[in-house]
Formats: sequence, C-alpha cells, structure tokens
Amino acid sequence: MKTLIVEDNKIVTLGIRKTLESEFPSISIDTAENGQEALDILNNLNQTELPFFILLDINMPIMNGIEFLKRIKKASILSTIPVIIHTTSSNVEDFNECNSLGISGYFLKLIDYKQNKKNLLLIANYWMASF
Repeated sequence: MKTLIVEDNKIVTLGIRKTLESEFPSISIDTAENGQEALDILNNLNQTELPFFILLDINMPIMNGIEFLKRIKKASILSTIPVIIHTTSSNVEDFNECNSLGISGYFLKLIDYKQNKKNLLLIANYWMASF
C-alpha cells in the first residue's frame, strides 16, 4: 500500500518515514515538500497507484496544505483519498476550514517523539485496517 507525506520539514518527513516503514515494511511512501509538488505527483499516477491516505502539513511554501486540500477535493479521482492533517497549527480556524473541506483527521505534531510516533501509528493502523 502507498501513502503520500506532504511536509516541508525534511527531518519531520524522515521521522514519519522511519516510523511507518519500521511498522509496515510493505508500505510504499511518496513525499512532497509542498502542495504543488504533491499535486504533480498525484496527477502522474494512475488510479491503481493512488495513495490509500495522505498525511498533510498545513504551513508550507509555494502551496500550503489548505490550498492543496481545496484543489484535490475538486478533482473527482483525488477527492476520495483520505487526508489526515499533521500540523503544528492549533488554530481553530485552520481546523474548521480543513474540516469543512472533508479531512479524515487532524493531529498536532508533538514535541514528544514517543507520543508523536504513537499518533502516527494510530493513523496508519486505522487506514491500513480499512483496506
């Protein structure tokens, strides 16, 4: 199964990748550093190659997570991919806007590595069990 991590911080991306690959050796992970790069990746995949979920940061350069979310929710084939927000933003307005766009979850990035890892595994276990 495939997932897409959209995150501009390479250290955070590396930590997510390490966490997911250690628990799910068969997982295939694509990464993008901003929403535009993520759209380019998704638009070059056929329907059978689409990720089973997207882990999305909000605060990124070029195209932020909310703009990316708006764009994929307008694209019929991409609109059904579950998107889980993984961000430092505890802003209620960000949460409400993401929620109105049909996200499948909203998780804060935590400073505590063990708790952050626990949240990532919770997300992945849920979606892996759904397929």
